[in-house]
Amino acid sequence: MKPFLAPLIFCLLFPVCWAQKAPQHHFYFKSIKLSEALTAIEKQFDIKYSYVDSIVAVKTISLLPKAYTLNEINTEIENLTDLRITQIDARYYSVSRAMEAPVREEQLHEILVEGFLSKGINKSDQKVILLPQKIEALPGVTDADVLLSLQQLPGVKSPNETATGLYIRGGSSDQNLILWDGIRMYHPGHLFGMISGFNPNVTQTVNYQNKATHPKFGERLSSVIDIQSTDKIEDQTKVDAGINALNADVYLKAPIVKKKLGLQLSGRKSYTEWLQTATFNALAEKVFQNTNFKDFDDSNKFQFEDYSAKLNYQPNENTDLAFTAIGIDNNLNFTTQNETDGIQNQKMMIENQGYSGHWNQKYAAKWRQKTNVYYSAYTFDYKKNKTKTATTFEQFQKLNRVTDSGFETGFEFQANDKLNIAFGYQLSGNDVSHSFTTESQDLSIILDQKHFYSKTHVGYAFLKYKWESWHFQAGARYNDFSSLQSHSFEPRLFIQKNITDALVLQASFERKSQIMSQVRESVANDLSLENYLWVASDKESYPIQKANQYTAGLIYKMKSWVFDFDAYYKTTRGITSLTFGFLNQFDPDIHQGNGFIKGLDVLIQKNAPTWRTWMTYTFQDSKNRFEDLNDHQYFAVNADIRHALNISFYKKWNHFSLSTGWFWHTGKPYSLLDETNQVASFNTERLPCYHRLDISGIYHFHEQKSWSGKVGFSIYNAYNQRSLISKEYERQYATIGNVIRATYKVQDYYSLGMMPNVFVRVAF
Repeated sequence: MKPFLAPLIFCLLFPVCWAQKAPQHHFYFKSIKLSEALTAIEKQFDIKYSYVDSIVAVKTISLLPKAYTLNEINTEIENLTDLRITQIDARYYSVSRAMEAPVREEQLHEILVEGFLSKGINKSDQKVILLPQKIEALPGVTDADVLLSLQQLPGVKSPNETATGLYIRGGSSDQNLILWDGIRMYHPGHLFGMISGFNPNVTQTVNYQNKATHPKFGERLSSVIDIQSTDKIEDQTKVDAGINALNADVYLKAPIVKKKLGLQLSGRKSYTEWLQTATFNALAEKVFQNTNFKDFDDSNKFQFEDYSAKLNYQPNENTDLAFTAIGIDNNLNFTTQNETDGIQNQKMMIENQGYSGHWNQKYAAKWRQKTNVYYSAYTFDYKKNKTKTATTFEQFQKLNRVTDSGFETGFEFQANDKLNIAFGYQLSGNDVSHSFTTESQDLSIILDQKHFYSKTHVGYAFLKYKWESWHFQAGARYNDFSSLQSHSFEPRLFIQKNITDALVLQASFERKSQIMSQVRESVANDLSLENYLWVASDKESYPIQKANQYTAGLIYKMKSWVFDFDAYYKTTRGITSLTFGFLNQFDPDIHQGNGFIKGLDVLIQKNAPTWRTWMTYTFQDSKNRFEDLNDHQYFAVNADIRHALNISFYKKWNHFSLSTGWFWHTGKPYSLLDETNQVASFNTERLPCYHRLDISGIYHFHEQKSWSGKVGFSIYNAYNQRSLISKEYERQYATIGNVIRATYKVQDYYSLGMMPNVFVRVAF
């Protein structure tokens, strides 16, 4: 038997040894950038490297031509550089300096498309991840403005041409949940929403979701824009400062206790109150059209500022503690004088401040807990004073205040690399009030005054499971609106099927509810710039809004091409004639109704080593119907943009990059009046088509050991196309006859003209 034993053992063990042999791939690198080498390795071995750009960008590598295993090539990289490669899990590896802790910030993201429109924008499952500090030049965008960058994506539109007025898949701007380190933001912009209120130069990650939202997120019907500042504690003090044609800013990261305690501070301040540049004048012409706000100077001025602070504490490798603060302030002070009205002064103050505390704890290799407490306060204060004589005056004041505070904690269990389970509890409270008062030397009148309070308990559960080429995400959120004696159950489902390495199919369903919304006030139209106010549901005038959304799409990646198609259908109910894109200025009653939105988002992108081009197209049909209006028939919402097209191109030459983009969309609908000042047709007419050309360029100075820098420019609407973007009817009260019988004046609003901007940034 012995002669047969050796061959038998060999036959049994050989397949086992062969099965355990590590896969090899052939590589040959000759003085190429390490980042390019890592990308090639990722593709061959189906892995992902996480790293900080600054430590990889300066490295080059050369490898002899031969077949390498993954371990062999990782070892070669470590030997040729001063870097260390650490395995995070079966697929993710971290690249760090030899003496630093591994980078673990992105290992949970399953990236489907890298460089989605631009470097620094990635698509992961049902979300898009933006890293503003890595984003290359985008057409017309200065300093990677967070909310303006989002508008480059299909399905994200701003009908009024502002940064903050995002209508995402037909939902109004107040239906977007915007978070900064867990803090709810109610006014995320400057200059009446023309630029973002978030400093894009702060190291941060923006997670944007418009479908199959994780059940820990609720509160809004449309989308989630979750902005998270970095938790990294720097080894040495770093300063990043810059200036553009509107503001200057500085960002500081400093260690207090090495690898334990770190501080981040940022501040951004306008200088428009001292110097009115061509950029500011272009914005002012658009923002203040049809008003008497002209000729800004040292006395009549607008100014804004924002600031943030974060303290990170990591007592050990399993515990992270952080405290965050943010503030966004806008102030307007303008005085005019004429013989008819005498001296007229208008002041506006808009503030959004917030604070949050985070505790992240890893109990074991598979168990984690995340706890957050937050507080947010929004204040809007507008005053208009007229002094005709020494003894006669008129004063109007509008106030709107929101306080939002809460607590949330969640647990996550990573059973294995295929199964992840999460669940948690949230408690939140909202205190919302507004008032309109008018006063003269003879009397004082309260025109409108309301106070809302709500408290909500939430429980949620979430499951993520991978099985072969299938990827499932399922969850549910239960809201108990205790103050309203109501509740809602919100299931969420996401399914992804990898047909091949190149073709991915996706489908999703989600249900959401919303009790906080913005309505358009019609008590006084003296200032049309900020005529929206926040209110909370009361189950009568303002019911709880609810929506269901269904989506289906595919992603096809073929060498240097990317094709992304996503169709959706959304139904909404609980909307009113004041809260969802339609204001019936000719009817004082608040009408309740429902609506639907159906659409298609398309992206086609071609990538090359030094250039990139992409096209996005969006089709959208958004309609509502209300009780006792239009014979209860559907009609288009005010912000409905049926077709939108964007064609962009990006090119890089060594340290210089240039990006251009042409944007076109159909006009918004508007209503017609008959000879009796009644609505003859509800939103049956359309404004002319809108189009513009944007250009941006950036030059990066050669990075030095002690400093780095860049300069750039942008030209928004390069051929100065002034499109009609809105048509509104303003109620007249000039005479007694106007009060008795409604009389209206048509106000046309035009788009922003050509707006140049420049910036300079230095980091050291």
